[in-house]
Amino acid sequence: MVFRSIVAMSLFIAVNNVISIGAVPAPLSTPIPCAILPAGNYAIQSVTIFPGIPLSIGSASTFGNVIIQENNTSAPGVWHIIPADQGGYHILNVGVARNVTTVNLVESGLFLPVIGLTNTAATTYAIECAGGAEYVIKNVVADQLWTPVSSANPQVSTIALLPSTGSRSAHWNFVPA
Repeated sequence: MVFRSIVAMSLFIAVNNVISIGAVPAPLSTPIPCAILPAGNYAIQSVTIFPGIPLSIGSASTFGNVIIQENNTSAPGVWHIIPADQGGYHILNVGVARNVTTVNLVESGLFLPVIGLTNTAATTYAIECAGGAEYVIKNVVADQLWTPVSSANPQVSTIALLPSTGSRSAHWNFVPA
């Protein structure tokens, strides 16, 4: 094709989008915007440990550990998230209507989120976007994230508050329930 002027050539290129200079650029990636989690009922699921299985609780008759249990369909797995002080959230297990609080196991030094007894005050946790549809649940005053920890039973992971390592094992999905 012969062009009689630079204007004609420029117009042809602009209209037909036929120019290629050097390497083809990579497509732009659009990050999924993180959102402030609205109050509501959710199934909370690990993105790496038993994906798709919602968090549940151990023995609900006392302080029950927050756990993930493979093939668990009987334990209450719906959590009510409500805004709280310090810009954080309170988490309540809907099935037993009890708050999540944090206890310190003196023997091991671990901090565990557990279901408190009736009328136990809720601990405030920060729930922050970790990218895409993944979140971290963390201590509002320390760099400790809800992280699955192996137990003696290979089908159960207890949740502990551990220092951040950057691992996706401490990432969670919130699925409206």
